[in-house]
Amino acid sequence: MPVLLLVVFINFVGIGALIPVLPYTVIETLGLSATVMTLLLASFAFAMFLSNPLLGRLSDYIGRRPVLIVSLGVNVLAHIWFAFSSDIVQMFAARILAGLAAGNTGVIQAMIADRVAAKDRARYMGLFGAAIGTGFVAGPALGGLFSGLGDGPLHQAPFLLAAGFGIIALVLSMRLRESAAKAPAEKAPPAPLGVRIMTVLRSELALYALAFFCLNLSFAQVEASYILLLRDYLGFGATQTGWLFTYIGVCIVLVQAGLINIAVKWFGEVGTVGFGASMLVFGQIITALLSVGFLIGDAYPLAQIVLTTTAVCFGFGFSNPALSAAASNAAGKTTMGGALGTVQGFASLGQVAGLVLAGPLYQLGGSHYPFGFGACITFILLIVVIVLKRRPTIKAA
Repeated sequence: MPVLLLVVFINFVGIGALIPVLPYTVIETLGLSATVMTLLLASFAFAMFLSNPLLGRLSDYIGRRPVLIVSLGVNVLAHIWFAFSSDIVQMFAARILAGLAAGNTGVIQAMIADRVAAKDRARYMGLFGAAIGTGFVAGPALGGLFSGLGDGPLHQAPFLLAAGFGIIALVLSMRLRESAAKAPAEKAPPAPLGVRIMTVLRSELALYALAFFCLNLSFAQVEASYILLLRDYLGFGATQTGWLFTYIGVCIVLVQAGLINIAVKWFGEVGTVGFGASMLVFGQIITALLSVGFLIGDAYPLAQIVLTTTAVCFGFGFSNPALSAAASNAAGKTTMGGALGTVQGFASLGQVAGLVLAGPLYQLGGSHYPFGFGACITFILLIVVIVLKRRPTIKAA
């Protein structure tokens, strides 16, 4: 398990390294719009949406380990390609390839679920989230710090560093042992993507898929617009943005490595999702008010940003792993990879939709539009949580 969590951490360092340099690469260096920037983010998420259920289902049949190893290798190549890209077409192609490789999220979650009992899954999904959060601590910080190195484009040094971390993750993954009992060979081959999606929508996992969709649709507004908010409201550059994203990662690690266990004991898994969503919507509303000057304390803009950032990060930090644990307990054992991969695919679809909308919403008038829209979606998530809370508890098969 420690090796697997380390692989997760290293994998997300590469994803996080892009965050602080993206607006300066796309908007200021290439002279393109915020909409193009968010579409670049969305291309990664859409590729991840397509590959997550495919890789998860494939791991049920040929094993988790080979799928993980190949996807990590592709991830390294994608980072190197992006590092040496100088035009937007190559950047899109490299990020799409990286997104296809990052579809191993459902596979990694299934590997964790394979190894632990149902009652311990919230704790280990919290550690999984903490590994992601720690990657986002290191990724943006390193991306910001390394962005000024060398004579190449702003993003070159961060992505070469990310590729190096990816090679380490690849080597570590080769040490992992297979965790899954393969699905019976006499079963039919994997169904087409559309069939698998409809199967999930007709199953007990439908509401979990909807919850993941709403959570990521909402949080994508933060992911895309937060960098622009920091630039406009505080005048932050790539290095300063990297340090504030380091703080975000610290918040997520704090929640998912320890506080999540306390919350689940008090509220249960679904209740913890509701608790986190409540914090998330509070942070989004306050951020929208801040961006239009309706929040007190204008003399201390950094303090305002830290307050709203803390609420948003704690909210997402509680919601995401608790939702993952609840969904894994509802999935069948031998098809867990495919089920979780498909559910995670809905999360990626929500992220895609959110990122596609975030750019035009920002250009419509500023950060309060995407943050306000995100708050509305989080309210819908709270309604879904109420429905889930009233359903009987589902035991994993």
